[in-house]
Amino acid sequence: MNQSSVIWLGDGLVAASDAKISVLSPTVKYGINVFEGLRCYADPDRRDLRIFRMEEHLLRLQESMRMMRYEEPPSVDRLRGIVLDTLRANDVRVDTHVRLSVYVLGEGTMDARGPLSVMCALHVGPSKPIAERSVRAQVSSWRRIDDQALPPRIKNAANYSNGRLALMQARDDGYDEAIFLTREGHVSEAAAACLFIVKNGTIVTPPVTASILESITRGSLIDLCRRELGREVVERDIDRTELYTADEVFLCGSAYEVTPVVGIDRLTIGDGAAGPVTLSAWDVYLETVRGRNPARAQWTSAVHGSAG
Repeated sequence: MNQSSVIWLGDGLVAASDAKISVLSPTVKYGINVFEGLRCYADPDRRDLRIFRMEEHLLRLQESMRMMRYEEPPSVDRLRGIVLDTLRANDVRVDTHVRLSVYVLGEGTMDARGPLSVMCALHVGPSKPIAERSVRAQVSSWRRIDDQALPPRIKNAANYSNGRLALMQARDDGYDEAIFLTREGHVSEAAAACLFIVKNGTIVTPPVTASILESITRGSLIDLCRRELGREVVERDIDRTELYTADEVFLCGSAYEVTPVVGIDRLTIGDGAAGPVTLSAWDVYLETVRGRNPARAQWTSAVHGSAG
């Protein structure tokens, strides 16, 4: 992926090489930083770019700032303008991942609530074909953080150290991804993605109370699988051994999109390739994010205006 040449920092656009903050800031010292990852997709028929569920991402960022008790957080309107200005300044018209972050500056202590600054940067690169996405995962010995300690509902940078520990362990052990269990021993999510299993045609995913991020991609796929594919989708606790006996397993998220899991703990899932339900979920997801699903047209927003 290529980094954007122009980044939004603070009150305006700057060259990427000039985007700097103090090493003494609370966001560096304590990880007081909330963020969103938004995915944009090329619309080749109209030569435009479409942002997937921008409003939902901005509202979730507002919720994260509220729970972190930020003072005078930027409004949804301001955040929307920053995202659009950054994309337009870089004249992006290909698949792109947007990193939008609000963090605490100054040289405050752990309880600092401001001053706040906003950063918006782009990672430009095409969406991978489903055939190149398959991964093998390890059930981690690390447990997922929970609502009584570091709430996963908050998309806070510090929370991702939990995922880092599990992911590094998995990769050192020869796997691509890690899967967390909750303190109670139920399946939670991957290091940075939500999880679905398929058994006898039914799609199952852990509930939002299973120490998961309330993923916008997860919610979108639940809706699409029910309404567009006519599949039963159940939100319930999943036991570890259900992973091993599942017909299919896949991960999802703004960065992961739909990612097949073809092996867990050295056991093959299904026939070791992306299954039919996973492939159908990917197809309907891709049609939707590229603005080709009239029933979900409201989920995408044009960047340059030529798409309406």
